[in-house]
Amino acid sequence: MELYEVTRSEEQKLRMEADVTHTPLGGTLELLPLCNMDCRMCYVHQTREQMEAQGRMLTCDEWLSIVKEAVEKGLLFLLLTGGEPLLYPEFKRLYTGISRMGVILSVNTNGTLINEDWAEFFSENGTQRLNITLYGKDDATYGRLCGNPKGFTQVMEAAALLKERNVPFRFNCTLTPDNVDQLPDFYRIAESFGVVLSPASYMFPGVRRGKNAKEQYRLCAEEAARAELYGYDSLQTGNTTKEQQEAARAVLAKLEHPSRLKNRVGFPCHAGHSGFLMNWKGELLSCGMFLEPKICLLEHSFEECWKYIVEATEKLPQCQKCIDCNMQDICTVCPAVCYTETGTTDGCPDYVCRMTEYKVRELEKILENDTSAVR
Repeated sequence: MELYEVTRSEEQKLRMEADVTHTPLGGTLELLPLCNMDCRMCYVHQTREQMEAQGRMLTCDEWLSIVKEAVEKGLLFLLLTGGEPLLYPEFKRLYTGISRMGVILSVNTNGTLINEDWAEFFSENGTQRLNITLYGKDDATYGRLCGNPKGFTQVMEAAALLKERNVPFRFNCTLTPDNVDQLPDFYRIAESFGVVLSPASYMFPGVRRGKNAKEQYRLCAEEAARAELYGYDSLQTGNTTKEQQEAARAVLAKLEHPSRLKNRVGFPCHAGHSGFLMNWKGELLSCGMFLEPKICLLEHSFEECWKYIVEATEKLPQCQKCIDCNMQDICTVCPAVCYTETGTTDGCPDYVCRMTEYKVRELEKILENDTSAVR
């Protein structure tokens, strides 16, 4: 377990330094697009037939060879994801093989497959963290949203097993029309296990599954903004505390000197600077939401692929309206958002604009001590 004891601040400092030198410090490895659930909003999941029509999963040995090259170029942090990564046939051999290279591993999982055997595996082999997505407060919600009428029970049992073995984990939650009203329950569930809850109210359009913004199953822009602001109003009582007002004031202060998009090319995050995604077909991309630019890791060395991605990321056209906008520092906009919302990286994403404008209005209400704010 000592191998994975890296603080968040230490990791952030390393990533910021790697951004400057274009060192591929952190990556995501998407092992497969298959899953044991079928969530309505998922942008990755495919049937086996759909997967085989596009390509094949890479073998454990192929991935180990690619990761070894990446480690030689600076890789330290790697997130294993899917689909459901625990379905990857050689997951345990791959996990232990990468761990032996000194890579700090995390895993995204829906948690429904974690039994005593899996809990013991992560306890014995260490992990920085398991990220378990929580889709509902009960089995009925899992049935409606994910097609798994036993999902909640399975996740609660998994969390208990991990807690017993001191395996670090947290809950993520993807908010949709089916579960947004359950956000207070999600916080209570996370608190009962003594772990962090990380909610996400913005949903990327599933361009990888051929869906555009209008077809994506998600909250409307105003609902997404309200969900993001949930923590500012004392659990929906309508009364804000002094601390919450100070937090709102700090957010709004970012409107005065916007800089997030003006001072760097490509992505405002680490994508294409020090971070990357390797998809299940063995293609390297700057971001998992993108379809392009990409390059095949089976046909080129990791070094060649990384050089190509860095250069291609720096050439991505930017949305000038977003660059000039004073709300950019409190907005989720980036080239991937623009691309998935509009079809081009320099298109202006109306949904995200409306979401941010609503957020600003509600934060301003909080500072006016309007008890009707954020309801």
